Amino acid sequence: MIVAIDGPAGSGKSTTAHAIAKRCNLKFLDTGAMYRSVTYKCLADGIDVNDEEAVSKVAEAARIDFGRSAEGQTVLIDGQEVTHQIRTPEVDRNVSVVAAYPRVRHAMVERQRELGYTGDVVAEGRDIGTVVFPNAEVKVFLTADAAARAHRRAVQREGGDAGQDASAKADAAEEQQILRDLVRRDKLDSSRKESPLKPAADAHLIDNSGLAPDEVVQKIVDLMDEARSKSQAPVPAEPEAPAAAKAQEAAPAKKPAPKGATGEKNKPGKMRAFAGNTFDDYYDHGMREFPLPARALYAVAAAIVTFVTKVLWPWKIEDARKLWDDDRGRVVVMNHTSMLDPVIVICSLYYHGKRVRAIAKSEFYTNTFVSWVFSRAGTIPIKRGTADLKAVRRAQAALKRGEVVLIFPEGTRIKSDDQPVTIHGGFSLMAQMAKAPVQPMAIVGARDITPRGTHWKRFGRVFCKAGDCIEFSDLGVKGRKQQAQRMEEVAMERVYALRDELRQEHPNKK
Repeated sequence: MIVAIDGPAGSGKSTTAHAIAKRCNLKFLDTGAMYRSVTYKCLADGIDVNDEEAVSKVAEAARIDFGRSAEGQTVLIDGQEVTHQIRTPEVDRNVSVVAAYPRVRHAMVERQRELGYTGDVVAEGRDIGTVVFPNAEVKVFLTADAAARAHRRAVQREGGDAGQDASAKADAAEEQQILRDLVRRDKLDSSRKESPLKPAADAHLIDNSGLAPDEVVQKIVDLMDEARSKSQAPVPAEPEAPAAAKAQEAAPAKKPAPKGATGEKNKPGKMRAFAGNTFDDYYDHGMREFPLPARALYAVAAAIVTFVTKVLWPWKIEDARKLWDDDRGRVVVMNHTSMLDPVIVICSLYYHGKRVRAIAKSEFYTNTFVSWVFSRAGTIPIKRGTADLKAVRRAQAALKRGEVVLIFPEGTRIKSDDQPVTIHGGFSLMAQMAKAPVQPMAIVGARDITPRGTHWKRFGRVFCKAGDCIEFSDLGVKGRKQQAQRMEEVAMERVYALRDELRQEHPNKK
């Protein structure tokens, strides 16, 4: 579950998020601390916060992490612990300027998503529910009048806690200065062009001016319980049709009215032939919903490509029934050796009634013609090295529709056994979010098509092998993060085990 808490400065977001994280065993993602860390680094390095280019470069290069200590959560930027340094008046006065820069926000949002989509989290900030996690299960917008917020912040700087001690006092002059800073910051945050401070349309508004921290926490915990119950609620059975309706259904059907006579509009979002469908339309719709010309083109291309590749590089899938006979949406993971790899899976499954959405790196889509071809082929672009939420959601939707999502976790074609390999584990998150299994598969012989150091193609047989699907329930671990990590390990272990079996069966094939 993701809990998004937004609100203006001093509204108690951090206190509330900390308490929820502790009470509900969630990871606490302090997004405000990330912007403060960039601000602090700029100030410490003598960089003018009004120099957008210089500040943006700092944000894009910075590595921000969260740690633990006896005192609680710590914040680090480029390995330096800055937990206390980022809470000074100087940082307070400059953080809104830094946070308003588009490139800074983009860099921070990417890092926040990367940190957030590894398990259950509670995140607080100013655009969590609107930008960072727009699909969060629980969204809250905390607010309080400016005077109450200024008092809390002033007491906090003197080491107190106004939430726990209503009688806590602070220096009056300091409190007035904080009030002026808060009012100025509220104006900056709510009027900036990039991700302005505003509640999400589906956020729950909580004014905590007169509420104790425990009361605010309980309200949010109640919202979390409500969200869980909704997600687990069974779909109600369709009610029995009244007798009159049954009689009407039994009567001869009337002739449909001429097209356009009823004034009914087409189904929202429906794709139509030659109607200017965008690339996003193809990424977001099921492949069976593609317009007829696109489906016809796909069928012709599949026939041609299957014939040509079968002639030039005769390929065979061992234990293919494991791949063909399962009608569930699932993630297929595979070692990657050549451009033939996805062709075999896509064409083979196509002729057994399955549609495959291959995940491809976004670098392929810089050319309009390639984007046109890839979109009609059903691929989904993903930005490598980032937590690409849009790609994850598209894959999740495809899996729930019963489509197969094909991913090469190695990220690039591996041309030799001594080539370093980095496994990209996003596939387990996609499967986990869609409650889908992961199926390992391996290929040998395709690497020989284009030997290392040459572009000339060689002919030869290619062999694949499909493994059994892996269910999250069979992994023997609990917790979303632990299950995702275990799935990555088990799935790739089985991919390489299948590859080794093929190499034993077919010596000299790589």
